[in-house]
Amino acid sequence: MELRTLARPSFTECYLTVIGQPDLPSAGGAAIFEELAAALDSTGAQPIQEKVYGPLGQRRELLAARQSAYQARGLDSALPCTFVDGKPGEDRGPLAVQLWGVVPAAGSATSVKTVGLDSGRPGRLLAAPGLRLLLVPEVTGVDRDGQLAPTAAAQASQMFSNADQALTDQAFSFGDVARTWLYLRRLLDWYGELNAVRTAFFDQRNITGSPPGHPFPASTGIQGTSAGEECVMDVLAIQVEEGAGTVRPVNRSSRQTEPFAYGSAFSRGMALSSEGAQTILVSGTASIDSAGHTLHRDNPEAQVLETLLSIAALLEPAGASLPDISAGTLFYKDAESRRVYEQVTTLLGVPKLPLVPVLADVCRDELLVEIEAVALVSPQTTKREQASKGTVP
Repeated sequence: MELRTLARPSFTECYLTVIGQPDLPSAGGAAIFEELAAALDSTGAQPIQEKVYGPLGQRRELLAARQSAYQARGLDSALPCTFVDGKPGEDRGPLAVQLWGVVPAAGSATSVKTVGLDSGRPGRLLAAPGLRLLLVPEVTGVDRDGQLAPTAAAQASQMFSNADQALTDQAFSFGDVARTWLYLRRLLDWYGELNAVRTAFFDQRNITGSPPGHPFPASTGIQGTSAGEECVMDVLAIQVEEGAGTVRPVNRSSRQTEPFAYGSAFSRGMALSSEGAQTILVSGTASIDSAGHTLHRDNPEAQVLETLLSIAALLEPAGASLPDISAGTLFYKDAESRRVYEQVTTLLGVPKLPLVPVLADVCRDELLVEIEAVALVSPQTTKREQASKGTVP
């Protein structure tokens, strides 16, 4: 198990990553959830988001093991989670779980609770001094009667509407959304249609990427399914009181510019600053240049390197670097691409990153890897970076 934390005065942010044995997707399910439950019990962490990566055919079995492990520790076995199968029907890749939560500081007003939502699935609401955060998991394109819309594009449209209503239930709007995770079962067949639906939805809600409109959320659009639907989405909305912090898009770096400059309605990252620390949510990143063109076709080594360099360049202005990554996902198109990632990072001496490996198609057939990440930046990290540049005494 990998545990990464960042302490703030009101709470400690926690990321737990548990990865099973390689190439044994069903092995050790009970043991993984028992280890996770023990960690939650010992740390007192209150989950906000939990993702289970495993084969769709074993969803029922794995979620039952999760429920049993939580019940045995006296934890809430009804906590919502998202189940992700990257490439349905394929049985390669390890079972893995990622969990993001907080440990409230003694005497603080921080709390996390499960809330009912109009989307049909419950969500998790964090309330802390000057900060409200809502995670809406596994939003699908079902209508009021519980039926999936008849086409992929119709499911996507209904999915965004359902998420919008769920946010409204808790006094949020889509303008507050900082991060989305979009999983498409047949990604390469209709990714363009998904983008068109998303752009139209954003236009209606004044999400334009620049003032006076709202910024685009950070996002990942990747192959995956939760229960066999055409698309499913997790949504993270954040509200910060004036003077208590900021939520801002991170779009420009020395290697890439805004993706909406070439027609993609998302931000490269989103940074939450509160109580002197930062959480940087890095969108799914691949080997793409500033104009949106694919770099290094048919060269997996160069694509892995380009992807890592692009993430590092995005983190650098915040005083962060690759070792500050506390959670993330490596999406790889085939077993060779995953092997190359391991080889390249070893040769470069990149520290072992807590990335869950997930077999999945990336948004373009020629792209072989995509990485999403979360970096935690403490006040000490930022001060060290400023000092190295001669900007603090």
